[in-house]
Amino acid sequence: MQIDMKRVDPEINMDRFYCVELTKDLFGVYGILRQRGRSGSWGHRLRVAYKTELEAQCAFSKLVKGKLTRGYTINHSLNT
Repeated sequence: MQIDMKRVDPEINMDRFYCVELTKDLFGVYGILRQRGRSGSWGHRLRVAYKTELEAQCAFSKLVKGKLTRGYTINHSLNT
């Protein structure tokens, strides 16, 4: 599952993106892949592994809720 978000505020020259994805690798390890940065750039990537799927899902939900409270909005793309 992947959620793409953005935050744009022209008054303070802010144009950011944030992508968070719940992943499972070939060894069965669950993790969260995050990518963030200024729109138009590659940004920064970070992957964090979790022991269980439930832990990863809880962390995923916390990240999304936290960004939404900070003013990010979810991108609704026609390509999904």
